[in-house]
Amino acid sequence: MTVYQLGEELGLKRLSEGEDREIASCYISDLLSRVLGGCQTGDVWITVQTSVNMVAVAVMVSASCVILPEGLTASANIVDKATEEGLTIFSSEENAFSIAVKIARLTNNS
Repeated sequence: MTVYQLGEELGLKRLSEGEDREIASCYISDLLSRVLGGCQTGDVWITVQTSVNMVAVAVMVSASCVILPEGLTASANIVDKATEEGLTIFSSEENAFSIAVKIARLTNNS
């Protein structure tokens, strides 16, 4: 499954235009140092982080995309930076757990 397919399947709102990468699994954390040590290449990163540092960390760990849960959005400068870096950021009205369960089912990681 790819980032764009995931967006369609889950009805996610796309905030930034990034590359349509393959999805491996899912990682949930809001502590950037934990993400640096735990998020793997191709993971969808679910976080409430909405600072520009989120983009830098996502790029460093080669996350496939970022999903902001519970209706969170990102400011224009974050969206611009993510687009510049080729990172797709989505927003979802659902909570992190619900999103992760759906990703696990779609990627056969349940």
